[in-house]
Amino acid sequence: MNAEVNAGRRRETSDTVPRGLPPERELAALVLKMDAARRVVEQNARLGTADMRLLWMLADGRARTLREIGDELCLEQSTVNRQVNAALRAGLLERIRAAEQPAALIAPTAVGRTAFETEVAAILGYFEDGLAALGERRGEFLALLRGFVDAYDERVRRATGRPG
Repeated sequence: MNAEVNAGRRRETSDTVPRGLPPERELAALVLKMDAARRVVEQNARLGTADMRLLWMLADGRARTLREIGDELCLEQSTVNRQVNAALRAGLLERIRAAEQPAALIAPTAVGRTAFETEVAAILGYFEDGLAALGERRGEFLALLRGFVDAYDERVRRATGRPG
């Protein structure tokens, strides 16, 4: 591990994940390394994590109530209110009042959609580079990763009682 100073903070970095670890430890080390890179991307992003989560969910074109947002993101209602209100003030989201709907719906504004698409394009570029490094094995990698993520998620659900 090399100590590195970044923006006045000391942090530990690793250029490589050690070989010869038990498979589950090697995987954990790789996930930690990827998570560290993801945090760097988040720190340099124009949109915050909460805004990205909201805009990602709403990118399907379906406006939602605050309750639906909370349920889908598994967040407390107070957290949803705070995050949505901040995004409303920033001009990323808007409230829509529909006559047949008792609760207001939340949807992205044009500014929000543009900011989201710009941010997503940058983030996906990192993934594209990683997949390109795999060459013709990228499809195999994605299939294996999908199987792993599904099995991992199922195990977490069983262990924690988290609903599917």
